[in-house]
Amino acid sequence: MKKIFVLFLLLIAVSYGKPLIVTTVKPVADIISAVEGEKVEYLIPPGASPHVYEFRISQLKQAYKADLFVFLGTGEPKLTGLLESIPENKKIRIIDIPNLKLLKEEDGEIHPALWLDPDNAKIIAEYITKKLSEIDPTNKEIYQQNLQKFLKRIEEIKEYGVKKFSKLPDKKFISYHYAWPYFTKAFGLEYTAVIEMGHGREPTPQHLLKIIKLIKKYKISAIFAAKQFYNPRYTRLITDQTGVKVVFLDPFGINKNYIQMLRFNIDQIYRAKTQ
Repeated sequence: MKKIFVLFLLLIAVSYGKPLIVTTVKPVADIISAVEGEKVEYLIPPGASPHVYEFRISQLKQAYKADLFVFLGTGEPKLTGLLESIPENKKIRIIDIPNLKLLKEEDGEIHPALWLDPDNAKIIAEYITKKLSEIDPTNKEIYQQNLQKFLKRIEEIKEYGVKKFSKLPDKKFISYHYAWPYFTKAFGLEYTAVIEMGHGREPTPQHLLKIIKLIKKYKISAIFAAKQFYNPRYTRLITDQTGVKVVFLDPFGINKNYIQMLRFNIDQIYRAKTQ
């Protein structure tokens, strides 16, 4: 009789469990997790480049079983086949969410790192809250409460970054990979140059010379890089000629949640420009 009662409780727990959500990238998983209050699974490790990552079969099966599969719709490994097998009401293409601030790359494609604008994170969180409330009305109030807490934290971190950067006399920003247009625009920095000439495209000698001249002209103190997109060979040439330092940022939140990731990047940039 005791075993039957325990089994009954387990069945109740399963039936009232929150929806299973799977995403492609960790920052989006972190945003959704803040709303759902549960750990949200993601497919691409935060230390890997999503441009070259290859999904494992087990990961695709995981996505297929999810109540909601959330993907960017740009800059990810191909999802052909998987998307066709998932019902429309169970998938969310982030770049289709209304009112997002979307930026384009030189090739005309939408730049994928849209989460690096805190305002986009708010819009994603609000949209996901609405979807979760529709498929799981039992926990609607919890989702709304979590959303309000998250929105408040986003406002606080954005104000923190804007205030810090407003004090900088030098707001010019040079990076190895073109990963930061959303971040620089949101926080009032000036994207001045990129070393890599596209995804995985090596810089020419002429391009490196142009970067060196810019650094000397504006007395730029740091180049910003991320471990997911980096080749030290080319930054070494620049640092040897200019003495500029390479400072690593984290666009995906390795061992950090979404808010912690933003704060880390704000502090790294500020220190690099003031020390």
